[in-house]
Amino acid sequence: MLKALIFAVLVSVGLLPFIFFYSSTLELPKLGTVEKTSLSEVSGKDFSTQGKPSLVTFFYTRCPDVCPFTMQDLKELQKVLKEQGVTEDQYLIVAVTLDPENDTKERIMQYKKAFDISDENWLFLRGSEKDTKKFARSFRMIYEKSEEGYVTHSTTMYMVDSKSQIRARYDMSTGQKRLDIKQVAEHLIQLTK
Repeated sequence: MLKALIFAVLVSVGLLPFIFFYSSTLELPKLGTVEKTSLSEVSGKDFSTQGKPSLVTFFYTRCPDVCPFTMQDLKELQKVLKEQGVTEDQYLIVAVTLDPENDTKERIMQYKKAFDISDENWLFLRGSEKDTKKFARSFRMIYEKSEEGYVTHSTTMYMVDSKSQIRARYDMSTGQKRLDIKQVAEHLIQLTK
């Protein structure tokens, strides 16, 4: 009986590296397609999300909690990816304002500066209310602006592959729970190969 138990434990321990490796190489599901957007990058540079995997998040500059926490987590993600040997030219981070009426180009540029974001692969997009809603619908992103100007929005960010397919969803930081940076990094690395 004891020999059988020891054998079972040894086999289980021996399979752990295989299980870990196998689970990290599973193909991510295809959860939908992102429509081409007419939103523009606030710094005026031309951009295309085609050809590179992208992590897409939605924000607004007056957000008191979720958005600032998320920006901090995304900065941490970039550090982790750099440590893993992933360069900025291999992926994009795309942040889309949900409040284009208030979030002018100038205000978003100040927001970037406040978070010390200057990376070339980190794009901040803005467009009309209509174009923003259309783009958000591609992700099934739900949001609503109150009369006071606050935006209530779902707290999800999205991994999009180089062919505009949504491949994963993640919970944004909410204060009590932070973004699973390790999981996001693993998925992004998988899509860069």
